[in-house]
Amino acid sequence: MTIDLPRSVLAALWIGSLNRPDGAGSLARAVASVQGDDEPHRTDVGEPLAVLIGDALGAEVVAVLPAPGEPVALGGRAGAAAMEAGECLVIGAPPGGSSGRVAVPDVTVFGSHLEPGALVTWHVFDGPAAVVAVDSPGDARRLLAEALGIAVDALTRMDVARWREVAAEEIALLASQSVPSSLEVLLPPELDPRRAELLVRAARLEAIVELAVADDGAAVNTWQVDQRAAALRHVASAARRAMSAASASGPPRR
Repeated sequence: MTIDLPRSVLAALWIGSLNRPDGAGSLARAVASVQGDDEPHRTDVGEPLAVLIGDALGAEVVAVLPAPGEPVALGGRAGAAAMEAGECLVIGAPPGGSSGRVAVPDVTVFGSHLEPGALVTWHVFDGPAAVVAVDSPGDARRLLAEALGIAVDALTRMDVARWREVAAEEIALLASQSVPSSLEVLLPPELDPRRAELLVRAARLEAIVELAVADDGAAVNTWQVDQRAAALRHVASAARRAMSAASASGPPRR
């Protein structure tokens, strides 16, 4: 199973890293990590991703991962675009500025499952002066721990490890604090290990939920299907909130 982080989360992490006086990364590495195997990212006015990230330096940032039924404090076109994409990067107002921005990645996938590719255009909207409020890392850990218990119970009842063999190993690793090497190379080098662990655990949990909701597993009636779907939606919500909380960073310290 591939464990991925949303592009907006990686962008927020790298902007936060570049804002740090002791940050060991570079703008070029930030761009490479966010783009991954995609085609070079562009904004809706044709600027490269480096410009979007560079213009965000010095501001507060957070990735917001909305889902239907989970409204966030973003209205208008920005909120609608973020809901459709399932993610966005919220950039607070720069020092002395009156408004921030919201950048939403529009992803077009092409190729095959053997050679996938993606074209990504970041649509940039005017946003609130301050970034939207998200959970504290401590609250996110508590919610994620609760969600892990719910997930393990739901996945065990659904017998996901049997009918989705690819999930068996990942389910066993749900409590692991290890960061897969494929993801570690994308993260800022000085990222707090506790934040990295929270990100990976949330991403792993969300990936397993995506597998589980694709099949009703051992459910034998509609009530069981509905109950398990509700439980997994709660788990997925906690995972998204944890990734958002871990992505948040303030302006650079002087």
